Amino acid sequence: MSTEASERGPRHFYIQIDREHFQVEEPELTGAQLRQLPDPPIPADRDLYQVRPGEDDLLIGDDDVVKMRSGLRFFTVPGQISPGSRR
Repeated sequence: MSTEASERGPRHFYIQIDREHFQVEEPELTGAQLRQLPDPPIPADRDLYQVRPGEDDLLIGDDDVVKMRSGLRFFTVPGQISPGSRR
């Protein structure tokens, strides 16, 4: 890192999870860390996806590392959709 960059202080990244805005300073976050940003945190029964315009959305596991950049968007969905009960 250059001296100029370190003198500016921490860099901020502006991201969204389920349309809620967050400001983070870490250059990388794991899926588990991303799940802790909302209040209350994202429960284990929901999957976390990264929106990738023009590509398939990317499932983010708890151990997956995501490089932060402003404008990243994430959303959650039920982890398992129940087809209903059998008769």
